[in-house]
Amino acid sequence: VKDLIPNCEYYFRVKAVNKIGGGDYLELRNPIIAEDPKQPPDPPVDLEVHNPTSKSVTLTWKPPLFDGGSKIMGYIVEKLAKGKERWERCNDYLVPLLTYTVKGLEEGKEYQFRVRAENAAGISEPSRITPFVKAVDPIEAPKVFLAANLQSGLEVKRGDEIILEAHISGSPYPSITWLRNDEVVRPEDIKKRVTAPRKKKGESILSIRDSIRADHGTFTIKVENDHGVAKASCEVNVLDTPGPPVNFVFEDLRKNSVLCKWEPPLDDGGSEILNYVLEKKDNTKAEMGWVTVSSTLRHCKFHVTKLIEGKEYLFRVFAENRVGAGPPCVSKPMTAKDPFSPPDAPNKPDVEDVTSNSMLVKWNEPKDNGSPIIGYWIEKREINSTHWARVNRNLVNALEVKVEGLLEGLTYIFRVCAENAAGPGKFSPPSDPKTAQDPIIVPGPPSCPEVKDKTKSSVALAWKPPQKDGGSPIKGYIVEMQDEGSTEWKKVNEGDKLFPTCECVIPNLKELRKYRFRVKAVNAAGESEPSPATSEIPVQDILEEPEIFLDLGAQDLLSCRAGTTIKIPAVIKGRPVPKTFWEYEGKAKTAAKVAATDTRSEIIIPECNRSHSGRYSITAKNKAGQKTVHVRVNVLDVPGPPKDLKVSDITRGSCKLSWKMPDDDGGDRIRGYVIEKRNIDGKAWTKVNPNCGSTSFVVPDLITGQEYFFRVRAENRFGVGPPAETIQRTTARDPIHPPDPPIKLRIALVTKNTVSLTWKPPKNDGGAPVTHYNVE
Repeated sequence: VKDLIPNCEYYFRVKAVNKIGGGDYLELRNPIIAEDPKQPPDPPVDLEVHNPTSKSVTLTWKPPLFDGGSKIMGYIVEKLAKGKERWERCNDYLVPLLTYTVKGLEEGKEYQFRVRAENAAGISEPSRITPFVKAVDPIEAPKVFLAANLQSGLEVKRGDEIILEAHISGSPYPSITWLRNDEVVRPEDIKKRVTAPRKKKGESILSIRDSIRADHGTFTIKVENDHGVAKASCEVNVLDTPGPPVNFVFEDLRKNSVLCKWEPPLDDGGSEILNYVLEKKDNTKAEMGWVTVSSTLRHCKFHVTKLIEGKEYLFRVFAENRVGAGPPCVSKPMTAKDPFSPPDAPNKPDVEDVTSNSMLVKWNEPKDNGSPIIGYWIEKREINSTHWARVNRNLVNALEVKVEGLLEGLTYIFRVCAENAAGPGKFSPPSDPKTAQDPIIVPGPPSCPEVKDKTKSSVALAWKPPQKDGGSPIKGYIVEMQDEGSTEWKKVNEGDKLFPTCECVIPNLKELRKYRFRVKAVNAAGESEPSPATSEIPVQDILEEPEIFLDLGAQDLLSCRAGTTIKIPAVIKGRPVPKTFWEYEGKAKTAAKVAATDTRSEIIIPECNRSHSGRYSITAKNKAGQKTVHVRVNVLDVPGPPKDLKVSDITRGSCKLSWKMPDDDGGDRIRGYVIEKRNIDGKAWTKVNPNCGSTSFVVPDLITGQEYFFRVRAENRFGVGPPAETIQRTTARDPIHPPDPPIKLRIALVTKNTVSLTWKPPKNDGGAPVTHYNVE
């Protein structure tokens, strides 16, 4: 019987039935309640022991696998001391959870434990019994951890309270000691501002009221028991104003300025020094207060200016951090004055290298009187004037100066004074008078003559003018020569004539005779010393082998388009003048024109074509030798016709064309081929493709039965060349083969002297209609 309602009461009855009908019912006397049967639960499982101490132990378990059909109301925990036989109940009331701490154990004794589950039907069998557990405290080394806010240190302002909190563990519970900078912290050591560390099991708190700067340092908590020692430290920074700067000194003292220097405070107050404040005071007047010089100094020095010479000053400097300014460091009194005096006067200057507009003034260095000389001032005066004029706009660091811009013919005197950090000194005595005019002397010698050219009766010379003209323009040059074997120098110039330029030609010399030459320069003061003489020079013609220079953009290859004019110009050098002639591939080129002079030769080929491509040579020849230069000419044109055009693989809709590359590519790479077709009745050629990159092509879209001619032309970047055409016509049709055999041969009707046969045509007719069948 199914689908009963839980907790409802039911009656049941049964009767038997046969084909005649049903009999009487048999009924239950008492009703039945629809509920599951109830029984005590199974025992709990996975009983475990945790955290045993000398007086307690914690048990955990899992519920029974089967609750007996009724909810578990709680658990009963039992213990058995070692050596005893009777189990004792540990809990007065049922334990509702799956854990329980058994207390009241005797230290040092061993115990076993078990647990029972209870429901409405009763108490379960006991769980698995635990092993013996001894009631002793666990061994644990001490541990200590500072509060999370102290992990990176603690920073407080002066007057705030310092609170340090630590968390402690260990068994037995460890002893606790607080230290600052490795010294034990005692309230009496810090003027009773320290509250005795509050101790609560598991934590310790140290508090210092009204903190001062001296409280900063490393605070350490030390915990210790029989099993070890543990420490934790925290850097405590008490922020305060910085101490006074130290070692205030003066440097580079001047009459109106001084450089103040100091060192940072020994204690920065626990915060970075942001800046310094420098103040000054007039110490000669008691009523005068402190005046701020600068309040934004980042460095430990400052150059104080605008002091009054002779006055006595006091200076003081404060250091500032983000808390505020600390006490000052006060300097000793300082009087504003220079520690040195201006330099002495130099000696009387000397004047040298006098010209019409300049003079060189020199002097000796005077005594500097305690400060290095930084330069000199120079003054000039015309002898008939009373006014001294400054020569230099800026200080001169050397002991001489070239004075320019003087007026020719006037007489000048000069004087000099030195300057150091204290200022300019006294002027020197004036120099001796000097008149501005150029000195005139004979010029220097010219350079050694060089042979520029020579023949069998003359020599051409050239030289460079002298480096110094002696103060007067060069009028001309005298050339002298010395004959072979002689020590006498003879003048080459005719009469008193001078060679006006730095070159000349000396004629009427004897062939194969050797001569030496030298040159003199002449100005208003006279003749110069002679130049270095040349070596012995033989008089004879100069032989130079021919040289040919092709005036082309490309020396080795000349490319041009067909139909244009080819010009190959050449420059010819050589002595005597060479004879020239042109050749094409080793032979004279009759179609070319040659235009020639002594120094140039040019070959011209009008309206060139591909046949003019090849190697052209020009040869120059004289007594000294022979020179030949080659240049290759490439005439660029459209390519020639392709070769061996053939038609193959003919079908009713296509055919294959194949050919070979032209013998002549027109001098340029063939880019492709243009393929055209024409039917036998038409006159116009139709392009089959825009461009074919290979030497074969399948022509599509042919009309079945139509006859065609084909042609192919090669193309390069200069155009499309002449075609190669098919000679025989090509008919668009499939090739004919014997047909396949007929299929599905059957016997239809048989008589005494005949038989009727039927079949179907072959699948492939071989490319032509079947004309008849042979029966065997």
